[in-house]
Amino acid sequence: RNKNKYSTFIAIITVLLTAGTYTSCVKADNYAAPGETFYGTIYDSVTGKPLQMDQNEARIQVLELSWTATRPTPNPDFYANDTGYFYNARLFKGFYNVNIVGPFVPMAPQWPSVIDSTRSLTIQGLVKQDYTVSPILELQWVTPPVYNPSDSSISATVTVSRGTANPLYNNGKITNINFYITGNTAYPGNASYDGRYTTIKNSFPANETIVLNGVVTPNVFSFGGNYIVKSIGKIPPTSGRTWWARVGAYTNTSLPVVGTPFNYTSIQQVTIK
Repeated sequence: RNKNKYSTFIAIITVLLTAGTYTSCVKADNYAAPGETFYGTIYDSVTGKPLQMDQNEARIQVLELSWTATRPTPNPDFYANDTGYFYNARLFKGFYNVNIVGPFVPMAPQWPSVIDSTRSLTIQGLVKQDYTVSPILELQWVTPPVYNPSDSSISATVTVSRGTANPLYNNGKITNINFYITGNTAYPGNASYDGRYTTIKNSFPANETIVLNGVVTPNVFSFGGNYIVKSIGKIPPTSGRTWWARVGAYTNTSLPVVGTPFNYTSIQQVTIK
């Protein structure tokens, strides 16, 4: 019995000594937390306005070139919002190369193995840098969305045009033109819509028609031509109720990292009278 007590005592002492040795080998992280800020806006080269996108559809990628202890690897991506604004207040001070990917002609298709040095900059303190890109598609309202009491629908007319003359990215076939409707958020898009009223359209026959206020109207899609979009189902005719509408479209042109993302119109508000 005494022997067992002695063995237990020795075991406890051994564990404590081992733990103390391990603790003495661990070094505290005394580096300051990253606190430099990099922000800006992605602009549409066609309109000169902030590029319309889904939330988190454009990724901002940065590579710290001033890090030399090991081979630098890209920092984790961060994202722009639905109007192209991005903001990151958690970067280390340093010299960086910047790349942005989204629903537009790629800045650097083979980044980071091939780097365009014109997009390198020092990030220290508060740094603002805007970027202008060429969207794959340019979507514009011709007539804004309106509520049609005759069949409880919302309709509008848009144009969908090529957003770039670059032959690598301006010959894709139109894949979808979707008319997004929401009644509980001001940010309709492919990431947020009401399926009861949103029109998801992925076929465009040469003899297409649409019924608008009881009238059958030709509605054949062509790039740069007027195209009518209309909600599905019956939107409740509640007086004073607000709905938000937006049109998104994409082609089968595949882009690095992001695939085939949507381009968008601006968001429009429709209030039922």
